Amino acid sequence: MRQSPAVHNPTDNHIALHRISLHKESIFRAFHPGFGLASIAAVFMLTFLLTGCGTTGPAAGDISDMERSDISASELADLVPNYSENLITLSGTGRAIVSEPGGSERVTLQFSSGREASLITIRTSVGIEGGQILVDSDSLLIYNKVDNYAEKVSLKQSNLTTIGSLASLNMLDLFNFPLNPDNIREIYENNSSFVAVLDDDAFVTIRKDDGMVKQVVQNRSDAAYSRIEYEGYARLDDFYLPRKITIFSSDGSSRATFLVQRLEVNPDLPPLEIKLPDDIPIYRI
Repeated sequence: MRQSPAVHNPTDNHIALHRISLHKESIFRAFHPGFGLASIAAVFMLTFLLTGCGTTGPAAGDISDMERSDISASELADLVPNYSENLITLSGTGRAIVSEPGGSERVTLQFSSGREASLITIRTSVGIEGGQILVDSDSLLIYNKVDNYAEKVSLKQSNLTTIGSLASLNMLDLFNFPLNPDNIREIYENNSSFVAVLDDDAFVTIRKDDGMVKQVVQNRSDAAYSRIEYEGYARLDDFYLPRKITIFSSDGSSRATFLVQRLEVNPDLPPLEIKLPDDIPIYRI
């Protein structure tokens, strides 16, 4: 009979050798090559999968060259494609380039996502599978295949506010950023773009010609990211989705660029789960 994988308490001495820090600064320090390929892959997914990161780059409040718009919040929201009811599942592959001051890493991502969970498999540039991450509404399960251990992170822990806020946005919402008119506080415009200022102080730039989201900038000092940029929108069936997504770290020193190679909308997905070997310990954080 198959036994459940062993669950280790975080006080176990061995966890110090494997734990991936959930603080932002530690996350980006972990991109250093000395952390190993699996750690790089896992850290990248904590950055990419869960919504965005930003840079110190265009100051979020830099709307000095824009004017107040007369368009209403509901009219603006109607311009932005909203696939929340029609885009139910998504799968695909792509290449990710993670860049930081000390260098860069290239990984390949394979992902499948429904509205309730996302499963991502990470391979190194030479094709070695480094690990998997499963995200659902309650937790992250990170499987490090190189070092043979897993970590489970509860998104409800009080000290996981940053990661929890990121993980609340799964892959479907990353590819199709939702714009709720009830959350729009102010709207500005110039000749080419609208900028929606949200209640949480985020700035969403929307192209006037087609209503596509161009970038999302966070202003809060406690935000886990500062900017996501969307490029290369292309039509796939009845959906217009980005083919390039760039995520910047909150301090602007690191970024992750995801280049989509294959994308399938509304496929039938197998169960989104990670099948851990019997002898793999699970460390709870």
